[in-house]
Amino acid sequence: MVGRNFWKSAPERACYAPSVRFSARLSVLTALFLAAGCHETTGTLLTFAEPQTSDADDGGGVDSGIGAPMFLPGPDTTWQLQLTGTIDTSFDVDLYELDLFALDAAIAKRLHDRGRNLACYISVGTAEPYRADYASFPASAIGNPLADYPEEHWLDHRNQQVRALMAARLQLASDSACDAVELSSLQAHSEDSGFALTRADDLDYARWLLAECHQRGLSAGVSTSNDLVASLAAEADWGVTAECLVNDDCQAWQAFSSASKAVFVVEYGSNSDAPALCSEAARLGYSLVVKRRALDAFRAGCPASAADP
Repeated sequence: MVGRNFWKSAPERACYAPSVRFSARLSVLTALFLAAGCHETTGTLLTFAEPQTSDADDGGGVDSGIGAPMFLPGPDTTWQLQLTGTIDTSFDVDLYELDLFALDAAIAKRLHDRGRNLACYISVGTAEPYRADYASFPASAIGNPLADYPEEHWLDHRNQQVRALMAARLQLASDSACDAVELSSLQAHSEDSGFALTRADDLDYARWLLAECHQRGLSAGVSTSNDLVASLAAEADWGVTAECLVNDDCQAWQAFSSASKAVFVVEYGSNSDAPALCSEAARLGYSLVVKRRALDAFRAGCPASAADP
């Protein structure tokens, strides 16, 4: 839903095209995910950090089932989201969120070496033509264009080939040393997708994705329509929403904060907007970052006193 997920502007799509470089361990997947076009994405982003050592750690963590505790952000987790431009790794935050397809192995390692966690953004509900695997989506599963972005199309996520491609993306995230993924665009039932998708269909798909993430030891966040939030609060590990303060609909995410799960909020503005927004986010128990709409390196965060009143 526009305003609740991260959406690309047409100029950003046209102009952001950094080269994608993979480490040697990703050679098996390189053929599927070679760089293509723009790497700006819609949705929430993730970070890369040292493994947590116990369930009692400040950052949270549960056994991932693959030998290391899974990163579980809490309400006081600080973060940076950057989808365009040269990645600025200097921010002293717990979590960085970056585009999976634009992820540079050297950047991931640098963040990890500095104790940051890494979340990787994936649009799981739409087919983006600038992604290297776009041609692999079956034509029958590509639906109507998004209202604001006619080159991007909704997907019929009931299709098994679509699910296989999304599973491959999650495997790429795991192999790329992402600690977490943001599962974005999970609201086709509430859009003119071109398919008879229901709320139940979206929930089934979301739960399948969450299980696939957890099998790979990936912490999973969701960016979705408000009517699905409460139903996903038990299985999802955290959530991301955009402009809920300005739109006055942040209450939809209280099911996450009530369970001591992070709700990451993006609002758009400047440094001068941060004090008032931080105060409101702190009252709700959410982790806020103020960004420019380009989602570049600029970041206005909240002081510790605002996050922990």
